[in-house]
Amino acid sequence: MLLIDSSSMANEQRTSYCSKQSFGHIIGVLSICSPSARPNWKRKAADESDEKNDEEDDQFVNISDEKEGEEEEEINGDRAKPTVHDRRKWQSLAFNAQDVESIFQSGDGSELFYNNHTGRRCIEWCALRALAAAQKSLIAEQDENSIALEYNFHRNSVLSQVPYHADMMPCYEYFYDGIKHITSLESFKIVNYNLPQSPWLEKSILPVLERNCNLTVLQLTNCFLSLDDLTSLTKFLARNKTLATLNISRTNIESEDAVKALAKTLKKHPALRRVSLAYCSLAGGHDVLDKILTACKNCESLEIGHENFESESVAAVARFLGKKHSLTSFSLLAATVNNENKKLLADSIAKNKTIQMLCLHSNNLQLPAIIRNTKKITNGLSNLTHLDLSSNKLPLAGAKAMATFLKETDCKLVSLIMSMNNLTTKGANVLLPALKVNTSLRHLDLSRNWIGDKSAPTVIDALKHNSTLRTFDLSGNKGLKTVERRRRLRSRYLEGRFMFDETPHVDGGRAKIVKEALFDTTSLESIISSNHTCSVRMTGFNHNDTYEESIRKINSLAIHEGKKIRLKIILAKRIKEDLFDFRSFDDVPLELMPHLLEMLHQEIGCDGFGENLLPNWAHYTKNRTDRWTVAKYAKSLSRLYETIKTWQSLPALFARGPGELCLEEAPTTVKKKKRNLRKRRKFGDEDDENDEAWVPKGGKGGALKQGGENSFRFLL
Repeated sequence: MLLIDSSSMANEQRTSYCSKQSFGHIIGVLSICSPSARPNWKRKAADESDEKNDEEDDQFVNISDEKEGEEEEEINGDRAKPTVHDRRKWQSLAFNAQDVESIFQSGDGSELFYNNHTGRRCIEWCALRALAAAQKSLIAEQDENSIALEYNFHRNSVLSQVPYHADMMPCYEYFYDGIKHITSLESFKIVNYNLPQSPWLEKSILPVLERNCNLTVLQLTNCFLSLDDLTSLTKFLARNKTLATLNISRTNIESEDAVKALAKTLKKHPALRRVSLAYCSLAGGHDVLDKILTACKNCESLEIGHENFESESVAAVARFLGKKHSLTSFSLLAATVNNENKKLLADSIAKNKTIQMLCLHSNNLQLPAIIRNTKKITNGLSNLTHLDLSSNKLPLAGAKAMATFLKETDCKLVSLIMSMNNLTTKGANVLLPALKVNTSLRHLDLSRNWIGDKSAPTVIDALKHNSTLRTFDLSGNKGLKTVERRRRLRSRYLEGRFMFDETPHVDGGRAKIVKEALFDTTSLESIISSNHTCSVRMTGFNHNDTYEESIRKINSLAIHEGKKIRLKIILAKRIKEDLFDFRSFDDVPLELMPHLLEMLHQEIGCDGFGENLLPNWAHYTKNRTDRWTVAKYAKSLSRLYETIKTWQSLPALFARGPGELCLEEAPTTVKKKKRNLRKRRKFGDEDDENDEAWVPKGGKGGALKQGGENSFRFLL
């Protein structure tokens, strides 16, 4: 006999039952080993309690059985959530497989395996991580309006696609069961997933998409679609009437008939406006490519290109751009442009009247092959608002041509991307001064080039004179260093004694850009005059006292400029203790003095002020009793004391002035009364000086009206 049976009762029921018993009764029952050992006068009561407990246990068992039956019905009605393998499980599957290459399939042809020190075949760590993350994404709850399965790999990763394994099929089936009843879908995206073999797409995904009459976006990027999948997808597009965006980039279409059928479908589709065939290998050569281009001439955006494009295919693209079309955005990707096609492409750009976004990525172009300082080309480029020339070559002559174009009054460029262009320090020194003249550019990307520390003064000068640039990417330029030379203390033995030689610390180009253009902590005036509009990305970390990443986050905030200045001043207190000259606060208006006292006491990351601007280890701890935090707060209190003690206008706060405290509500209707003219004062009248309207030094009508609001705007 047991009063509490853990195997038959749930935790909540067991707790509720025990709470009804008295503490002494429970102790007495648990201290008795068997009913025979109990006294006679207690045995009857125990037997009666045993019968009651047995009845309650039977009720609890019946309730638990009913709940288990309901759970089984739910699991049988909808598919149970499958188990997710961790990295060790995936690695063990590779160890136990006889043919590892056959069970782990990758459509991008990347190497998934390597031999370890024992000679066993192991999976790459990035593949293990991708498999585990893909399973979690497949069984996660999806939005009824937008479904997205996307896994992004690092640019240096050996893998670009989540491989497929038979153990992932339950997750794909669970994903299908979760979306098959949706009828309000507007966007469907699968990116970098090696989907199950045909006909899974035809029988599972496409029927779901056909039932959604509001579908406008379909993206199947790098999904290793087979020929049967492409045929089924083409038939679906022929029946669809609502799709506006189609993206099947990184798909190899190896059948010429499939390409022709796709071109015919794209041409007849009534609503399609944006098509992406980027990095797609198209069978049939330039003849079939002409049909694709003709089918997309009424679209707004087109992305096309592959490294296997022949020169005739590139020439066909160049001739298409020179013809009449409706494209406003065009991208040519990974296709090599030879010398013959460079002139043809330049002439087509000169004839441009509709394209506003142009992307020429990884085309082996050496500028100024396309951008020349001719009147025709300049007129054609003047219509562009976004220009991407990444992964090409930009020598000194190309930098001069681009600088001349940026200085033109007709230049409308908002975004300019020139990453991985082999731009040198000399080229940067020629290009960047154009930013002092240009007022249209908002985003500039010069990442992963060959820019060095000698370009830092040019960057600083450009940032000081430009207030329209919003983002500036200089990451990946290894020539830009944070520290050029570190401080060292060396000892030498000379003339019978040790001599100490100290090498001073010298900042590198990155630190100079931050300290001189974005966060100059020399004084309060230098902080105010720094650049607060441009978010400069270099390393993504805070190095020493530069606070590079924190300043980037502050400049990227969508807040008033005065609040950005306030954040920088409070951050500067960490670096420079003597930043404040308390005697300069005499000119602060009385209305702004409470804001000044508050600012002196504030700290970044404390009490919710300036969240996520500093790393977690740099924030103040929540426990204000530790030694480090107490010392910091003691310094802030000292600043408050020094400010109040040295403030000369402090007695004015307690001076007697005019005015009455009116507590009565103003009447709704006020009658106009005849104005009584005040007797004109004469020289020699004896009146109480305190009855006059008194304005303190620096108060309203004083320094605040004469520019105090601009001088102390960081206090507001």
